[in-house]
Amino acid sequence: MAEQTENQSAESQRKPERPKGKGFLQPVITRTLLGKSDLSIINNPEYQTVLPEIGELYGQTWRWHGTGRFHHHEDQVRDVLKEIIEKDGLIQHEDPLDYTRGVMQSVSTSPSRIYSSLYAQLHYEKGKRLRNTFQTTAGWLYYTGSIAIQAALHDRRLFNKRFREEHNLDKKGTSYFHEKYAKFPVTGLDMRFGGVSDIPGNYPMLIGIKEGAFQESNIAQVLRTHESRSETPIPISSFTHIEVPDQNVEEVRDLLNQAVKEHVPVIALEWGEEFCKSLPVSFLKDGVPLKP
Repeated sequence: MAEQTENQSAESQRKPERPKGKGFLQPVITRTLLGKSDLSIINNPEYQTVLPEIGELYGQTWRWHGTGRFHHHEDQVRDVLKEIIEKDGLIQHEDPLDYTRGVMQSVSTSPSRIYSSLYAQLHYEKGKRLRNTFQTTAGWLYYTGSIAIQAALHDRRLFNKRFREEHNLDKKGTSYFHEKYAKFPVTGLDMRFGGVSDIPGNYPMLIGIKEGAFQESNIAQVLRTHESRSETPIPISSFTHIEVPDQNVEEVRDLLNQAVKEHVPVIALEWGEEFCKSLPVSFLKDGVPLKP
């Protein structure tokens, strides 16, 4: 009976047309990456009321930016959200990941919500998580495997240990990713369990970005499948919406209201997760635009 209720409730969500031939794999892949439907959300009248709005926001979203409420900066903790509000958007930061260009000043985004949310989830205070260990691990394995395939096709030098060390692509060279939210070394095993931040009260933030918000930078072929870079600021006016954990929605709305930025919708990250379970796999994994 519970399974029947779940299926009937899930049917009420907006379901864009699925790609032909994906009927069987769709629910398998979705459950692997996001888990089964959460009836407490599906049966929430408020969630059902805002479903059309969520559908519109996702249809307008071209790129995603994952971050957290707080970041370490030297010996201090920065309030990322307040900085975004004060600077009226996302500002470029030092980015040494693209080995073909060296250090660049950019804003990192992705066409994939799952890819961006995996990174955002790491900002959760240690012990908290968005998805369970199985789904988080499946997500990381998919994207690391996909990037490895791109490397095999386009640049096999990336499999050479010395090459990675010379271009700061080894563990030491990429540690700056984790130093933003954790002062202790973060391993792949740690990332499987969700949040790794040592900043009390930290939580993930996911920002939707409208098409045309920036001109995409020319980056390494290996990175292009799941990453996109802007070398110019991305103004708040180009945000479709912001997603944060349900318990933090009101405080984020209050901050935006105080800054007269109340036009930016704020929705619960958990609601976004639930809505995604009704969307095509091509959107979930690779950010293929939704059909109207």
